[in-house]
Amino acid sequence: MQTQKNIFYNVLLALSQVLFPLLTFPYLARVLGPENIGLYNFSESYARYFALVAALGISVYGVREIAKRQHHPKALSNTFVELFLINLIATCLLSGVYFFTIDAVDKLSNNAVLFYWSFVFFFFQVFVLEWFFTGINQFKYIAIRFFIIRLIFVAAIFVFIKESTDYIKYMQLQVGLTFFLGVINFIYLFKFIDLKSTRLKDINLIKHLKPLLLLFLTLFSISVYLHFDTVLLGILADNESVGYYSAPLKLVKIIIAVLAAITAAMFPKMVQYFEEGDLVQFEKMLNQSFELIISIGIPTTVLVYALAPEIINLLFGSGFQSAVAPLQITAPLILIVSLSTIFGFQILSVHSKDGAILKSAVAGMLFSLIVSFLVIPTFKQDGAAYTILLTELLVLSCFIYFSSKVIQLTNTKQVVLREIVFAIPYFILPYLISMIGLSTIMKLVVILSCSLLWFIAVHFFFVRTSVFKTLVTDIFMSRIKK
Repeated sequence: MQTQKNIFYNVLLALSQVLFPLLTFPYLARVLGPENIGLYNFSESYARYFALVAALGISVYGVREIAKRQHHPKALSNTFVELFLINLIATCLLSGVYFFTIDAVDKLSNNAVLFYWSFVFFFFQVFVLEWFFTGINQFKYIAIRFFIIRLIFVAAIFVFIKESTDYIKYMQLQVGLTFFLGVINFIYLFKFIDLKSTRLKDINLIKHLKPLLLLFLTLFSISVYLHFDTVLLGILADNESVGYYSAPLKLVKIIIAVLAAITAAMFPKMVQYFEEGDLVQFEKMLNQSFELIISIGIPTTVLVYALAPEIINLLFGSGFQSAVAPLQITAPLILIVSLSTIFGFQILSVHSKDGAILKSAVAGMLFSLIVSFLVIPTFKQDGAAYTILLTELLVLSCFIYFSSKVIQLTNTKQVVLREIVFAIPYFILPYLISMIGLSTIMKLVVILSCSLLWFIAVHFFFVRTSVFKTLVTDIFMSRIKK
């Protein structure tokens, strides 16, 4: 039941991560315009890229190691201190590199004020500590904390962002949000960590370096095609292309985050089963995770592709029509990346097959770099979209290949075939509703409402052993018992 609650709170968190951008995206797109919002996204991606490198793989490794020690207070405290110090030291070292690039690269120095603020945003990432709270199953805290702070952040956007030149203020708001997250995290942290019992002689940073090095190389490779694509587009093309590409991609990544919430919530329990040698329960949860991702991912991908023109027009306005094609091209990422979290995160990572993950990531990185330099200068945002789609497909194929040597999922073909058949109405519905001649908002409301009803009918009435039905029923019953 605890796993169902974790999924509930993590999905609630992910849905709020969708809701709040839906409130702010249309406003920011219209106020800042394609070029300035592209410039902001360029700086944010640059900062997040540095933060990802400074984390040295702790975002994955930390969850795994904390989950192993969550019931052992002293070991938990020591492990947290060790990983936090590694992250902090790496962040301080990379700060010098960050400042050097601002002075050395014209595209950064021309907007130095923005990039100095993005540096502060990068530095504060070390205090967010999502890896720790995920590892100890504090999904309720993560969800409630995020909701309250993000609500204040959204209100601040409408108060302070008024002109196209306010993109620097927007970055300052992001810095403020990250700062308050850090403060609240450290206040709550000491409910689980006892620094008084942590002795300096017990702290061993060295033991983490080898596994972290593998994960760092892996995540660095992944970051090249997952985050550096926006930076490359800004360098090889222009800020306007970044705006047309980053806006729809951010929407796709938000949807991916909702599906990732399911796999992330299940991960600590799966690690526990695996460490205890209960492979039956581990494989059961693995198959459940696969079925949930397939049953939600396929319909969502189809609807985003079919409704791309309406979504772009509603969220970003008529000035972002060039973003329709990138949204349609990247829509399959919703399913592809979500499946990668299963085969890469839940299978290979749990089995400590970090070498296999690294090989897959390096293959994706090399492919992405080669294709980016070939297609982005000519095809700009569309070229970047095709590049990330093909790269993620290659990485997923590698993950599936290496995972097949470790474990075999059951009934995957039947589940995939079943969901493809039940997805046919999602293809047909948008075109039928388009014939009625409704407004953009009404068209989206009707199509999404009908799609939701069809989804409920499929998983509550047509599929006899639906994992989705079981999950919803368990969560609902736990709410009633309270």
